[in-house]
Amino acid sequence: MKDVAGGGDKAGTNIVRGAQATALGFLVRFSARLLFLFVAGRLYGAGLFGAFVLAAAMVELGVSIGSLGTKKTLFPLLDRHADAPGRPLANIVIDAALLVTLASLALAALLMLFALLLADSLIPPDTATAILILAPMIAGQSLLDLFLAASRWKRKVRYEVVSRSLIEPYFLALGAFAAFYAGFTNHGLLIGYWCGTLAALAYAIFGAARSYSGFGLARYRPGGAILAGIARSAGANSATDFLNAFYMRADLYLVAILLGEGPTGIYGMARQVTTPIRQVRQSFDALLVPAVSRTIAVRGSGGTSEALASATRLILVIQLPFLIALFAIGVPLMSWFGAGFAAGYWALLILGTAEVLQSALSVGDLIFVYLRPRIGLYLTLISIAAGVASALLLIPEFGITGAAFALFAAYSLRSVLRSIVLRARFDVAGPRTHLAGPLLAAMFAAAAILLVPNDWLGLLAGLALYSAILFLWLKATRQSLSLTGFSAEVRA
Repeated sequence: MKDVAGGGDKAGTNIVRGAQATALGFLVRFSARLLFLFVAGRLYGAGLFGAFVLAAAMVELGVSIGSLGTKKTLFPLLDRHADAPGRPLANIVIDAALLVTLASLALAALLMLFALLLADSLIPPDTATAILILAPMIAGQSLLDLFLAASRWKRKVRYEVVSRSLIEPYFLALGAFAAFYAGFTNHGLLIGYWCGTLAALAYAIFGAARSYSGFGLARYRPGGAILAGIARSAGANSATDFLNAFYMRADLYLVAILLGEGPTGIYGMARQVTTPIRQVRQSFDALLVPAVSRTIAVRGSGGTSEALASATRLILVIQLPFLIALFAIGVPLMSWFGAGFAAGYWALLILGTAEVLQSALSVGDLIFVYLRPRIGLYLTLISIAAGVASALLLIPEFGITGAAFALFAAYSLRSVLRSIVLRARFDVAGPRTHLAGPLLAAMFAAAAILLVPNDWLGLLAGLALYSAILFLWLKATRQSLSLTGFSAEVRA
């Protein structure tokens, strides 16, 4: 392979265009999420919502293993077989789907057994019921990730946008709403989750089938070598995905254990409201992940510094206005979801800051995914230990605010360790000046909000000042928000 002249700029442009398409979907998805949160908070209350949030988090933890890491490892697998004669690429996707289904259903059975054995003793009844009902959706969500990844390899991002941003969240909200008025007042949120997952999965399979001109199931035979290769590659990456998933939800589990379903519902609502910050990063991943993989293959890890730094800067610039908005209008926003939820304001603000820190700076984790998965695993283990220790100290004293701060502390440690390892082991050292301007602009915006007595006027003042300072910084430093340093290649 070789770099195409000017190909790096084109690669960056393609990432931005893909991110714009996906981001539009995330905006639509967030509208649906707000609708769902309103339905959940107003109709079901903090207790049932807390049980739902915890069960959904258990499903997501199962997906991190049940997907066998294929959401990321499918790309290099298809790359290796793209020009090889023999089995169609669609059959490789089916091979992966077969393994994912078996692994996911086995995990679902274990989770259901766990809920049955611990019901009433360690798990509250509503939470145990929620886990039992949602556990089979480990398979649904794992397959959804797989088929959407298969479409993304074909550069068909629209199926992910429609599936994740339209079908899944709106079917979830409408299913929960309809179930409540049909008399399922205790299980409506769970019914909605099934509706959203299955509808999104059906569309994702349809999209993947169109992307590969059908799956050729009549002629399909399992590929032993491919199945074995997927199983072998699943080890370290699945362990890392599992620990990352646990790392991102350990605070929620500890809140549930130490404080109960009601506070878990309030804390879960705060976490849900901060999801647009994480989704900014996810909107780039559809094309950023394969682009980083190509850049590493062409230039090596040391040649990715500029690419990773420019991606981090752009993601951070987009995320910070969300954090500014939470700072300004977090109290009325949380109150809108129902009585008692405004108590989660400080947890909301700390969680939002933690999400900015983790999702913007974690672009460098892709180096570990493709070159040294075990290093990512070790960093995650250290961060989990720090987060759990902090949570056990802070939650009993400060409640859900302490849980949020423990998560922030764990993410901060992870960021520091990541930077040290990337510089020492992979010669990746992005320019720190890429981040100075956006962070400075956000600090001045926060100060402006404190000086304005009205929440909504403060929000407008903060966003205006953030934009002005960011513009002046870009002019003064002669930087831009474009993505640079990525490789595009052609086959020799």
